[in-house]
Amino acid sequence: MTTQDTPTAEQRFHTGIDALNDGKLDKALDAFTDAEVRFRIAGDFKRAGDSRSMIADVQRQKNMLEQAISSYHKAMQFYRDADRPLSEAGAALSLGHLERQQVQLDLAQKAYQVAEQLYVTHNNLKGQGNVALALGHIELQRGQVKQAAAYYQQAIKHFSEAGDATNEADARRSHADIERLFRHFAEAEAEYRRVLEVYQTTRDRYGIVDALLGLGHIYLDEQRLDEAASAFADALQKARPIEYELGEADGNLGLAQVSLARGQVDQALSVAQNALQVYTNLRNGLGGAHANRVLGEINLRRGQLSYANSIMERALRTYKAIAYPLAWAETTVGLGEIQRRRGSLERALQTFDEARLQAHASANAQVEGRALLGIGDIYRQQGRIAQAATAYQEARVHAEQLGEPRRAPAVAEADIRLARLAVFNGRLDEAAAHLAQAQALINNHPLAAQVTPMLLLVQGQLLLTEGDFTQAETRFSNAHDQAEAQQEPLLATQALLELARTRLARGELEAAAMTCTEAGRQFQLLESTDGDGGAVLGLAQVLIGQRRWEEAIVRCEEALTRFNQSDDLIGQADTMLALGLAHRGDGDLDEASTALEQALTLYQQQQQPLGESDTHYELAGFFLARRELDRAGEEFARAINLVEQVMNTLRTPQQWGTFLRQYVELYAQAAITQVRLNQQEQARKLLASFVRIAGSQEIAQHLSAYEETIPTSGDDGSEEELRGNKDLVKRLKQLRKAVT
Repeated sequence: MTTQDTPTAEQRFHTGIDALNDGKLDKALDAFTDAEVRFRIAGDFKRAGDSRSMIADVQRQKNMLEQAISSYHKAMQFYRDADRPLSEAGAALSLGHLERQQVQLDLAQKAYQVAEQLYVTHNNLKGQGNVALALGHIELQRGQVKQAAAYYQQAIKHFSEAGDATNEADARRSHADIERLFRHFAEAEAEYRRVLEVYQTTRDRYGIVDALLGLGHIYLDEQRLDEAASAFADALQKARPIEYELGEADGNLGLAQVSLARGQVDQALSVAQNALQVYTNLRNGLGGAHANRVLGEINLRRGQLSYANSIMERALRTYKAIAYPLAWAETTVGLGEIQRRRGSLERALQTFDEARLQAHASANAQVEGRALLGIGDIYRQQGRIAQAATAYQEARVHAEQLGEPRRAPAVAEADIRLARLAVFNGRLDEAAAHLAQAQALINNHPLAAQVTPMLLLVQGQLLLTEGDFTQAETRFSNAHDQAEAQQEPLLATQALLELARTRLARGELEAAAMTCTEAGRQFQLLESTDGDGGAVLGLAQVLIGQRRWEEAIVRCEEALTRFNQSDDLIGQADTMLALGLAHRGDGDLDEASTALEQALTLYQQQQQPLGESDTHYELAGFFLARRELDRAGEEFARAINLVEQVMNTLRTPQQWGTFLRQYVELYAQAAITQVRLNQQEQARKLLASFVRIAGSQEIAQHLSAYEETIPTSGDDGSEEELRGNKDLVKRLKQLRKAVT
């Protein structure tokens, strides 16, 4: 072919352009290939390079990525032979983009550096800006946020000096995203507003949509939810007329996140699913990963744990495949919470620890704090109380580092968890102090109100422990209602179970059974193994109250299976105590003794004084049944010591009295045992101490009731036994008179 055939080559080249614009990729590929051959034979290596670059673009669209990489290399060689360094640099830049798309970051960087050297040699500022922007994206993919910011600043400088306002705006947008990551919200917002003005001036309708989306995410991070919703909705409205599908999907996903933050979970679900469908249609992996992560959080809130786990894992796989580490920590911490709720505690612990390390490396204090809270929850469930306290305290430290408005709810959440741990440990004054701090944060920071249901729940647990059943029931009812209003089904069901426990403590057995049954149904729907175990244990405790021993034993064994499955040592301890009571009621003292000893060991390991006290009390009853009065007396003394240890952490005499009246039977039985052991003075001192704090009415009733059960006449015993019983009744009456 001669140079006279160059017009044919040009004609074929333009045929390829037309076919490409019409979406006819195979026809375009044939035309560009023919044009390249004709240009090359004619010796026009510049146009041959142009043709080969277009071939690479078509191959890229057809997902023929390896062939496209080869084509860009050939194009670079053609441009080199034609002595067209800037065209060579453009091909190298495109090659770098493709290598970065395939997460070949080192190869991408090498291609960018080739382009950079050519642009610098020929003082092409716009080209240098494009390279700096691309290198910033690489560092962002590597998780090197500060290095990325430095490259973005270089790009801004080069584009500014080149007088390229649009590309400068693109670079500023990337830099603003870094500022947002560092929680420099004012700087990020100012940058985005400047960018928006540029796009509006240049009538860049796509840029306007992207700028509005960026502003929406800043507002979302700041919890300025109304402004975020407005920005996302505006972006969505502007994307539709120009058929900017990716912008529509991003807008919808932003609106889903706003709905989730507002507790509108069902609405968030619908909108996020729409966004995911668009990302899927566009084969946009990053957008799909973002949508799956948000859908994972939504389904976690809804209690759909299996589905949440699946889509959260899918999001994490995609983020890793495309080397987007900025989202790893947030996704991993969400996955850890799902695993924890499903009862896979050891796996969840590893996942949370991975998330914590990732968040620490990227200086993301918020996600690191969430991971620490999750680690603390696992340690608490496993009965590793000291480690749980350390994790919660570290989470609180990280929460304090956050700027407002994120600081207040994060600190309040850590305080509430520390309060719950203090209730469990019998440090009731410390629990009250943490709850007061959380309440103050909620009162002074409206956004902290999102943790109110959990605050009410733990306040109820504290009041229940103190013996104020009426107020405890009110708190649990309010916690349940507010959790339902915020579409927090797990928290609502936990409040329901606490209501059942309150009714059980008041002796309302039928009401407690109905509430436990309803809580169990809800826990099963939420795939909460340990929650279901708690509901089954509640039913067992009702059956014990009804003296239906065999049924209670079966329920206890069911509960124990669930707690073993979820590695819940707290639940195991409570279940072993109940199992001991059921076996003793059923007359199997050996099984009762074994179960009670196991419960005692677990409570001691968990540093749970009231659980330990209850077990000592039940062991005392076991020894009384065997007529081993000395050993029973020792167990009563241990139980009372632990009760008073907890009582002394309360602040007011009124609280002491309310608390101690829960243990009137313990003091009565201990005093009776001392009288039977001829320890009359010790019994008097014990009850005098009780009466001084809790009053005499209830203790007198217990003593009087016990006196009436002692046979003093008839054929119920030998003459000697009846004389002994009369003497015992006489001494008990003297004791009762002495303390009332």
